[in-house]
Amino acid sequence: MEEFIKRDPLTAFVLSFLTPGLGQLYNGQLKRAALLYFLGLFIVIFLSSSGLFFSFYGMVSGLAMTLGYMLFVPIDASITARRLHIIRVKRYNRWYFYILIILFNAFLINLLLEPFIIPPIKAYKVPAASMTSTLMIGDRVIVNKKYYPNNSPKRGDVVIFPDPSDPSKDFIKRVIGLPGETIEILAKKVYINGRPLEEHYIVGAPGRGLRTDMAPSKKFGPVTVPSGKLFVLGDNRDNSLDSRHFGFVDIAALKGKALYIYWAKDTRRIGNTIK
Repeated sequence: MEEFIKRDPLTAFVLSFLTPGLGQLYNGQLKRAALLYFLGLFIVIFLSSSGLFFSFYGMVSGLAMTLGYMLFVPIDASITARRLHIIRVKRYNRWYFYILIILFNAFLINLLLEPFIIPPIKAYKVPAASMTSTLMIGDRVIVNKKYYPNNSPKRGDVVIFPDPSDPSKDFIKRVIGLPGETIEILAKKVYINGRPLEEHYIVGAPGRGLRTDMAPSKKFGPVTVPSGKLFVLGDNRDNSLDSRHFGFVDIAALKGKALYIYWAKDTRRIGNTIK
């Protein structure tokens, strides 16, 4: 004798919110459940591997796509449950089967697919004024964690690396000198191998509460950058603790390249590429 059971829209919504497609399975829609579940996996893997998050508008598009999917699937399950009201019981319409699927999904995502579905980016909050006017205190930026060592550092890159005096903290500075180059600063002008460096990013950066131990001398160097090292400076030269004070930075220590500002107090700066 066939058995029929009532479907609850709220239960369908919650199940599909916990595991995409599970609400559709609860409604007896096996094929639709499988389609939506694997569509979700495809979206996540695509967003993680496509490099979409390496640009501000790509990130916005990716988040909009994810949010749209996360809203559509449970709402679709809820509406269908309300429309069907009752369904013919299938073998998989058992509470323990739903729990097994939730546990399997958690295992699949957290243990097996995590390295493939988490974008190689991190958020970083600018703590000080050393990169003014490029970056202001409180700016939040996206950093590409996998840029190095897949790419060689270039002059002008804004990079993240551990604070030499406290590795639990990170610094953000600009690459100025590359391995083998001779760096000299005369009257606050940087010279690379005897030639002046044009720096478009130095634009009226104020020295806020300048510390005397950070104050730059009118002359620095010349010094030659060793192999495997970088010479880094803050854009706010009068208020930056950088290679003039703690020396060269190991290329191997770089944690990533800063890409763009995703949040700032001055909303006009949101989305700005860091260059």
